[in-house]
Amino acid sequence: MIKKNHIKTSDHGTDASYSEDLRLLSRQILQMANSGLTRTHFLRRILKIISESFNADEVSILMQNSDDPSRYEKAQFNQETFGYGIIGGTNNGKSGGDASPGLFELWTVMLSGGPDRSLPFVTDKGSVWFRDPDDLPSGEGVLKKIGITAYLMDGNFKSLLITPFIRENERIGLLEMKSRKAGFLPEIRIGSIETFIHTLGMTILNQHTQAALQERVKELTCLYSMSQIADKPYVSLENLIRSIMELLPPAWQYPEITRTRIMLDDTDYSLPGFKYDADKLSSDIEIDGRKRGRIEVIYTRDRPLLDEGPFLKEERKLLDVIAKELAHILKRRESEEEKAKILNQLHHADRLATVGELAAGVAHEINEPLGSILGFAQLAGKYPDVPGQVKKDLEKIVSASLHAREIVKKMMVYSRQVLPEKKEISLNQVVEDSLYFIKSRCIKEGIELQLSLDPELPAVVADPVQINQVVVNIVVNAMQAMPGGGTLSIRSECMDHGVRLMIKDTGQGMSEEVRQQIFNPFFTTKGAGVGLGLGLSVVDGIVKSHGGEIKVSSEPGKGSEFIINLPAGFLPATDSDEQ
Repeated sequence: MIKKNHIKTSDHGTDASYSEDLRLLSRQILQMANSGLTRTHFLRRILKIISESFNADEVSILMQNSDDPSRYEKAQFNQETFGYGIIGGTNNGKSGGDASPGLFELWTVMLSGGPDRSLPFVTDKGSVWFRDPDDLPSGEGVLKKIGITAYLMDGNFKSLLITPFIRENERIGLLEMKSRKAGFLPEIRIGSIETFIHTLGMTILNQHTQAALQERVKELTCLYSMSQIADKPYVSLENLIRSIMELLPPAWQYPEITRTRIMLDDTDYSLPGFKYDADKLSSDIEIDGRKRGRIEVIYTRDRPLLDEGPFLKEERKLLDVIAKELAHILKRRESEEEKAKILNQLHHADRLATVGELAAGVAHEINEPLGSILGFAQLAGKYPDVPGQVKKDLEKIVSASLHAREIVKKMMVYSRQVLPEKKEISLNQVVEDSLYFIKSRCIKEGIELQLSLDPELPAVVADPVQINQVVVNIVVNAMQAMPGGGTLSIRSECMDHGVRLMIKDTGQGMSEEVRQQIFNPFFTTKGAGVGLGLGLSVVDGIVKSHGGEIKVSSEPGKGSEFIINLPAGFLPATDSDEQ
């Protein structure tokens, strides 16, 4: 706790005791300058201490902006009230306070070298000082020229001291002390007070430098921490953004009342307590020249106006850098995700090629013994003395062999070893053929099959084997989605320039996330060993190769519906057909 120091304001007392009081006061202010206070908190405390120490009614500090000489940083303490702001310049349309033309004239004169030192109210060190308006010289024109008369009348002040801060023979600021009583400050001590004020100016400048350095350290810490977060693997986008938002408040002047918000692709990420109507800093997030969002920083309580509202110009620069860094992080993240997606597609393509080669090899290996079985079974059936029961068994062998050969043919189609054989077909007939071996299974599993096929359906040009594969794959998936039974509805209908087939179940349904992936190769929700996740991928490819489209609608617990649209068409007539 800093003890209050009361400097003797009378002309009495020893020089030694007065100098000791000023020395103790300088030490107290120096301690505060090294205590890590913010700029405004530091100025508030030292102004209050100076006011109490010298019994001044009002104390002000004015510092000229080093970047813009037309702007002044003013801190003022008056009857327990502290004011701070930027005066002059533009301040982005805002002002931290008003100043009369006469007051600006006074500051300009003081900062440019001061009034003529031969005047009785100007000291040898260039301070403007007097203790009583009645003692003012009769040269009123001189007083008006430097604005003192109007300055004193505003507030009914009777005594005044304005002392410049000097650094390397350059005036960088002013300290004002005013009193509504005459006889303010001892005449014999004015030289010591000026020396104290000169030291005070160096302390203020040093504290300003320290505070600015602390802000830069906080900014660098923020940027470094951002890079550390960005390098962490497996961090979700939401966690990444929220971690970055939590890094921002400590980098601002008032961390305890700082709140941040990041808008990205219409998603609002904001820290609790963010106020949408508060003064804010905002910076756009641009990726590849396109605005994707913005970062906003606010204070939850009013703060003194500085460079941009209550924010420093360095904080504006920091926010712009953070926005650019976040854009780089997001772009790199999206590039890595796209790269992973492409690699995954390449892996899928490689697996498809491998499976295709395997299917072709298996098909070739099976075809030879299958042909022998079929041939010998047909030959055996031609003998006249074959018993009736044996003949029926041979017919079953032939039928099973033909079915197996059809499966091999489908494998060859899948492996692209056999070209599709498109011809005019009846979609209704293909559907009924596909259900031939499935109806009994539906009855066994408690599934009610509802069939509604439009008899006026036009012919389509398609490969019947491939269309059969489409129907069977979708129906089998529907049956697997109804392990406890349900209803399977299959309908066909005419549409403009084509036909439509709808297969609907009352099964478990799918989430939107699953629905969007069901046609991806190797995607499956089934357990290991149940499926490879290729069925619907093949279905999608077959439908598209026939110039059609397939759509899916589904909700969890409400089943799924597959809608297949195929163009109607007829093969051109040949000469033999015309004859």
